Amino acid sequence: MGNPFQLADLLTQFIKRSGYTPGQLEKLSGVPKPTIVNWMEGRVRRPRTLTDLVRVTAVLHLTETEASQLLQSAGHPTIAELRRDLQQMPDETLARLIAHWAGTAVPVAESTAPFQAMAHLPYFVGREAELEKLKEVLLAGEHAAIYSIQGMGGVGKTALAANLAYQLRDLFPDGVLWARVDISDTMSILSTFASAYGLDVRQYGDLGSRSRIVRELLAHKRALLVLDNAQNSEQVKPLLPPTGSCAVLITTRRHDLAVTRGATRLVLGPFASDGAESLALFAEVLGEERVGMERPLFIELADLLGHLPLAVAIATGRLAYEPGWSTTEFVQRVRQERRRLAELESEDQSVRLSFNTSFQHLTPEQQRFFAALGVFDGDDFSSAAAAAVADVPIDVAQDHLRKLYALSLVQAGRETRTGQPNRYRLHLLLRDYAAQQLGEDTAVTHRFVSHYVNFSRTNSHNFAALDLEQKNVLTALEMAEQVGQTADFVAGVLAFYLFWEAKGLYAVAGDFLARVAKWRPEEPALQMRLHHYQGRLAQRQGEYIEAEAQFEQALELARELAAEEELSHLLRALGVLAARRGDYVLADAYYKEGLELAKTLGHGGIVSNFLRGLGVQAYMRGDFARAEAFYEEGLALIEMLDEEAPDAKGQGGMLWGLGVLAQEQGNLDEARRYFEQSLVLARQVGQQERVILLLRMLADVAVVQTLPEQATAYWQEALTLAQDIGHRWQVARVLSEWGEYQIQVGET
Repeated sequence: MGNPFQLADLLTQFIKRSGYTPGQLEKLSGVPKPTIVNWMEGRVRRPRTLTDLVRVTAVLHLTETEASQLLQSAGHPTIAELRRDLQQMPDETLARLIAHWAGTAVPVAESTAPFQAMAHLPYFVGREAELEKLKEVLLAGEHAAIYSIQGMGGVGKTALAANLAYQLRDLFPDGVLWARVDISDTMSILSTFASAYGLDVRQYGDLGSRSRIVRELLAHKRALLVLDNAQNSEQVKPLLPPTGSCAVLITTRRHDLAVTRGATRLVLGPFASDGAESLALFAEVLGEERVGMERPLFIELADLLGHLPLAVAIATGRLAYEPGWSTTEFVQRVRQERRRLAELESEDQSVRLSFNTSFQHLTPEQQRFFAALGVFDGDDFSSAAAAAVADVPIDVAQDHLRKLYALSLVQAGRETRTGQPNRYRLHLLLRDYAAQQLGEDTAVTHRFVSHYVNFSRTNSHNFAALDLEQKNVLTALEMAEQVGQTADFVAGVLAFYLFWEAKGLYAVAGDFLARVAKWRPEEPALQMRLHHYQGRLAQRQGEYIEAEAQFEQALELARELAAEEELSHLLRALGVLAARRGDYVLADAYYKEGLELAKTLGHGGIVSNFLRGLGVQAYMRGDFARAEAFYEEGLALIEMLDEEAPDAKGQGGMLWGLGVLAQEQGNLDEARRYFEQSLVLARQVGQQERVILLLRMLADVAVVQTLPEQATAYWQEALTLAQDIGHRWQVARVLSEWGEYQIQVGET
């Protein structure tokens, strides 16, 4: 039997062409990696087990002629000879393996359409929408542009392209060509493409000539050309056929490849956050029964992995094939941020190594900048925040972020009101990776805390800005407390309190205020604000005795400090509480002192609030005409202060007061209109307690107007909101009013 080739040389040539590593071949074929390495290095010239060599040959997607050459190089029969031998001596395993090559061997020049795609992953799941989108464009008759799949490392770009190649195999009559352009040299790729159609281009020794010949060969082919993992345009340009019937699909991490300008792009993200695709992958390998029984654990595991397909696949493989693992134990390991990436390694698969590929393309300065981003724990962050934390000018930070985005090391964050995506985010595992590069850099932590504390102070009344950054602010506050930046912690909590209050996040606010109280701030001004906010929180949770006690302590400090603006707020708050318990004399005293102070300060909004308080006083005494006069005066004052943007809180309060008066006087339609206008404003500024109150008032009007369904809807919404924000008094009031109505309905 002729043996024109040595096994080691020929096998190495075919493996290099495929782009597989020995470890990958082990997974795909079942042949141990050391065995394959021994063959490649010539330590074994004639494998004793024929079936092992055939398994590897099949995985390499060799033609029958190539497979026969490889078998002959090891002293084994050709595929055709094996087929004849099996007729005399049946071997089910071998027969199943050589069924990969149907028909009789023919010369390469006369072979059927080539199919060079990597092995199809048996556990591929999901991506239906992406597959449909790509199929739609790839099946067009002519291709004016190339197509690209772009995304971060580990997101499954190559797997998606391979799955697509198998689905479309029969629809490209001239075959599917595949090249790993990052690990194969361009001259070898061109030779492989040419030999797939029986053309030997080895005599063309320069890149330009060989590229021209292959491009001419592909010009009129209806083939799919997949160029996998492109890292720069120079790897791709010599391989591109002329525009026409040959479709080109590029996979890359880069968003800035010049060759993809004008391309039809698919930006591939992790699996959907609802967990469906991640759970499907777990179930594909571990079984539906196990995943179903431990569903909460697997959902948590998927969340901890950021639904990154590579991470999910590695975790699945370890749980399936490594002895001794329970799902609970593995999840406990992955919960530890510092250990998470270490758990996501399995032989030649590694999330960390995948990220290294992109990280190594950065300059040292860019690497330090990226590492600093590891402190961010929110949904996303601004370029200004990144600049502050990394201690670089804003324009430098913006340039670095663009580079990181180009390499898929950061992703676009939420769009701002301008519609420009100038916020960025880190995938959870990329954040872990960045944090590991950062190490124990306390200066970065200090800058992170300082930036967000200052941001909270500057934007304490800009709730839209605070809402965008609230997770980062919470992270900064936790860090400040942990590292002993007490002054920053106290200042940050007090600056952020009003946002928590407006959003009805009473439990969070209470926890942080209690932690501030534990530090016992020495500055009287901080003590005053702490007591003031503790009083506001108690009031909003229906703890009126506690609220009054806190306000009185704050009032005493405000008088000592001559803090006039704070004093005016406290006088109004105490007036409200005094009126609530029926002490109208004391309430009048508080309101009148506060009104004079507000007028002196020239704060029209505060003046209008005191007028509203006096209106409430007059109403509760039954002096409706005087109450209406106070409300109308306050409403006019608010609108006069800023015709373009009147104070929504004050305006809403006045409208609510006018609605109460109208309801008391029997003008129900007018009352409903006032309440509805006030409700819109309350929702607009996030006044959750007032929303509940107005819903109750509207329910009351609906009952009188015999609109039971509307009343029920108002009470239901009010109850849900009161429960959500933990307002026990409002919960009790809603249940009482709703229950009384149901009793009345039942009695009639």
